[in-house]
Amino acid sequence: MPTLKVNNIKIEGAQFIVPLQIKIHKKDKRSIKLKKEKNQKSSKSTPFRERNIIFVLITILILTLLLGSLTYKEVQRERYYLWELARSEGLNIAFSIQTLGPRFILNENALKEILVLLKKEGVSYIDICNDKGLILISTEEERWNNAIQISNPGRINFINTRDKKGNRVLQVIKPFNLDISRQLDIWKVLPLRNSYLVVGINLEGYYARLNQTRRRIMLNYGIIMVLVLLGIYVIFKLQETYIVKKTLNEMKDYTAKLLETMDNAVVSIDNNGIIKTFNRKSEEIFGKQKEEVLNKECQKVLNLRVEGECILKKCLLENRNVDQEISLEEEGLKRKILDVSTSFLTDESGKRTGLVAVIRDVTEIKNLNDEIARNKRLAALGKLSAGIAHEIRNPLSSIRGLAQFVSDSFSRDDERREDLNTIIQEVDRLNNLVVQVLDYAKVKKLNITSFSLKNLINDVVELFKQEITNKQIKFDIKLSPDISLIQADKDQIRQILMNIIINAIQAIPEKGEIKIKAEKDFIRENPAIKLVVEDNGIGIAAQDLNQIFDPFFSTKEQGSGLGLSIVYKLIEGHQGEIKVESKEGKGTKFIIILPRKRRK
Repeated sequence: MPTLKVNNIKIEGAQFIVPLQIKIHKKDKRSIKLKKEKNQKSSKSTPFRERNIIFVLITILILTLLLGSLTYKEVQRERYYLWELARSEGLNIAFSIQTLGPRFILNENALKEILVLLKKEGVSYIDICNDKGLILISTEEERWNNAIQISNPGRINFINTRDKKGNRVLQVIKPFNLDISRQLDIWKVLPLRNSYLVVGINLEGYYARLNQTRRRIMLNYGIIMVLVLLGIYVIFKLQETYIVKKTLNEMKDYTAKLLETMDNAVVSIDNNGIIKTFNRKSEEIFGKQKEEVLNKECQKVLNLRVEGECILKKCLLENRNVDQEISLEEEGLKRKILDVSTSFLTDESGKRTGLVAVIRDVTEIKNLNDEIARNKRLAALGKLSAGIAHEIRNPLSSIRGLAQFVSDSFSRDDERREDLNTIIQEVDRLNNLVVQVLDYAKVKKLNITSFSLKNLINDVVELFKQEITNKQIKFDIKLSPDISLIQADKDQIRQILMNIIINAIQAIPEKGEIKIKAEKDFIRENPAIKLVVEDNGIGIAAQDLNQIFDPFFSTKEQGSGLGLSIVYKLIEGHQGEIKVESKEGKGTKFIIILPRKRRK
């Protein structure tokens, strides 16, 4: 017997971690189509999380290279811009100084005053040097007579250097020609012919600005990168949440379909005995719709009582599981035998959250087992009865012959003659019983013919007109119009009908009704006719129902106990079925199903 284990199962809105074992018998298995191709494809593909990690790493690498390249270009562009700005400012200052004229330029004090004014513009010093690079005049005394290198004589030169404090300085070296149209000291002017004006622009402010700009660019791109990565993370999280939610929904749908397609009833309750799960098979077994029982107390809606209490609630109270058979009897439903197996539901911490019951309808299996046992019993009893009947038949013939001979030897007025006649009558009765026993034990060959079951029923009913008139019994015959011919042994079917109708008449004291109904049906997936004979007589006691087809079992004082045994054997010979439903004091119903065509 295979066992299905289901863990962490979600049942009707409540999640439980259930060590649930569901017994699935071979006879009760249902084919559940699983998407094997999808599962195989899923198992072969890279796991979702690993794919995400690889994608994120590649994205970060590409993003880092891209943002690094953009940052480098931005910094270089800013450096070039500041460099051009410094050169432009240096040239503007050089042109401005040159426009002041020789009188101010050659005046050291005036030159220093100009430098003080230009300090705010970031000028470190102002020099005048000759064409050899020798500094002739400077705002810084320590620079006098120092030499500077002029790379491109006669042109504007830009040289990066450092001052005495170690600050980075851009030297703007511009050719310098004095305007000698005015009256000047020739001895002062003469050495300055073909000289250069040198303006030292302090670059520390520019570099500080460049560093600030670099930090700002890197910060901006860093924020962009963080936002992009955050966006990717959010997208992945949303995608993962979607996939998890989709997977959970698929698992929920799969679990729901699994529960609905199971050939066992599954009922779950919480710790208060409130029903939380009620699958399709449960509806079929209990004859109730899901909406009628969900979120209701099991004690009130399920007739699964043991000692007056619902077995599911009893399991919770006693904190123990059960595995037993229960008889279910409800109005409007046939009596059923149910195999109930329970398991506790627990959460992740192991705390009990409820109970789940797997319920299996074993009525047919029980009936089949009873039928097999009955057949074995009937076969053994029939063989034994036939042997005994055969052995006593000859002595009975001798007893009757001798009694008849003795009776004939007495005169007609002799009182002993009456006693001998009684012996003869009892011997005849016993002999009839022996004939019935031998007839029951003998395997009869069927004489199969096609005939109208409708006409046969009407003919049999006609035979009992006198009896039903005397007891004021009415026949209610409902024969389906689509019932035509049936292939069977006509005499045996007549005997079946007569025996059952006789039992029905005898079960009604007076003023009763016998219903006969015939309609189409199926037996073992083959076309059949269902014949129902129902009376409202005294009924059959529950303890006698399993014995009514046994030979010699009878509750009547004058009954032989072979009538229903013969009926059972004749129906079995036709490969049919007979069932009986009865309640003491309310009546009895015999259900006979006969195949329409004889199978080989």
